[in-house]
Amino acid sequence: MIIRLVFIALCLSGTAGSQERFADLLLKDSLSFALPNDFVAVAVVANPDVQYQFAMKSKVAKAEIRYAIFPVMQSTSLWLETICLNLSGGKACDVKRFPAQAVRAEFDADDGWTSVTSLNSEFGRGYSYCMTNLIHKDRVADVVIFILFDEMKVLQPLLFQDAVFHALKFK
Repeated sequence: MIIRLVFIALCLSGTAGSQERFADLLLKDSLSFALPNDFVAVAVVANPDVQYQFAMKSKVAKAEIRYAIFPVMQSTSLWLETICLNLSGGKACDVKRFPAQAVRAEFDADDGWTSVTSLNSEFGRGYSYCMTNLIHKDRVADVVIFILFDEMKVLQPLLFQDAVFHALKFK
């Protein structure tokens, strides 16, 4: 178990894993992405906590959404817990599973999990909290969606905007 966690942590670090471009990963893993109207693409910032391939920032609120696309992992919920530990500086998080029917209908995925955690890492610099959603497609890929924010009143409207919450999904 410890070896698996160390391997997962290495895969999540900015020094390991794929350096493929976001557009290439979208094509390779049968994903669709549409940049929402009130967002602008921003540079990916290297950090020792979690690698990601694309980020966008809201033009109207203090919020940023980052996307990481990875090969399929065996234990996806454990992987999300590990990601949250990296983001929070080692504090445990509460991972919840998305309803199976909803994750299929909304993301064309086979499974999904979500968690909200406080940020205490280089990855989260400048933000207080992160909602982390992981969507999984069997034999295709795992996608982690990070929504960084400071206040719940900023997060809640983003969750109800289909163009924002479902900007990336499997085809």
